[in-house]
Amino acid sequence: MEETGKRPWSDLPPEILSIIGNRLHTRMDVLRFRGVCSSFRSSIPRPRHDASRFPFRIPTSTPRFALFLRASTVYAVETPDGAAPSGRTRWLLRLEESELERMRILSLFSHRRIAYLPHEFPEVLDSLQFRIVEIFREYTLECGGGTGGLVQCAQKVVMHPDCVGSDVDRCSVYFIDKIGRLGYWRYGVENWSHLDDSQGGGYDDIAVYEGRVCVVDQFGSVSEIDSSFGLQSLSPPIYSGNHRGSGGFWKQLVVSSGDLYLVDRYTESIAYTEKTRPTCDFRVYRLDRQWGRWEEARSLGDSAFFLCKHCSFAVSALELGGGNGNCIYYTEDTYSYYSMEIFKVFSLADRSVKCLGFSDSLWRLPT
Repeated sequence: MEETGKRPWSDLPPEILSIIGNRLHTRMDVLRFRGVCSSFRSSIPRPRHDASRFPFRIPTSTPRFALFLRASTVYAVETPDGAAPSGRTRWLLRLEESELERMRILSLFSHRRIAYLPHEFPEVLDSLQFRIVEIFREYTLECGGGTGGLVQCAQKVVMHPDCVGSDVDRCSVYFIDKIGRLGYWRYGVENWSHLDDSQGGGYDDIAVYEGRVCVVDQFGSVSEIDSSFGLQSLSPPIYSGNHRGSGGFWKQLVVSSGDLYLVDRYTESIAYTEKTRPTCDFRVYRLDRQWGRWEEARSLGDSAFFLCKHCSFAVSALELGGGNGNCIYYTEDTYSYYSMEIFKVFSLADRSVKCLGFSDSLWRLPT
């Protein structure tokens, strides 16, 4: 029998290419898929234009007060030899798409624009030549049509569903305000609403886990927001009690390798105001879905957690250039948008804290 020769990927039937393309969930993956050849490009549509400025205005009760949903994306970028003066480089950076399909590079931990790039940073980011991995997508609310600032009362914002093929008219926006209340807006509805829950607030963080919007309160109890905007319990609290002092000062949710983690931040309380208390310790817990309980995580393995002002995410040691796992990167002051935050790292191995400098800089990874 004559041996069948290898055939190029471009010879795959269009229906197979369409199935593969429709399983891609990030904008970068779709762009790279479409860049392979003409048959790949014609199998799936181009991602929505201007993905960081959605084509709708969030309604408010004040007609002159305009709200817009913005998005920025954290990427791990590896450049090949010859793309930069210093040879092969690796970076962890945040990009935001602006008008005319241009990209702005923002600080990883805040939303300040990085105007001056290091000389070793490449002049052009080529998605076909560079290794670019999408790590996390963050949403924020902004006042006005691009000239205003971030809405300070919205501490955390998520959109769901959130994938490259999602229709705008199927999406809802959820947020936690500065006093810990849950709010939401559904496309086509005239105004924001707050969830009518028995707690009346006291929520610390919100995240999307396994396709569900989850929130955690100040005691470490996680609930799911269902399709009717009600709350369904997913876990018991980590701590019991009826005051803020139960456990740490602030709880954040992180999704890593398919698991849901809760990071509990402990701060100093002597001779400091609430907004300037330095962090002194972290406790990390993993949700055991089978038994519906929290288990303390003594190690993060080869992952590192990043606790930013408006989002939290995990990065594998592979994307960090090897090493640098089993630690938590954070800023000391995450409460004031206008202050200069200090960038620090907490090691779970020896529970030490190391200062890495100011957060408003481009982070180059080891190669």
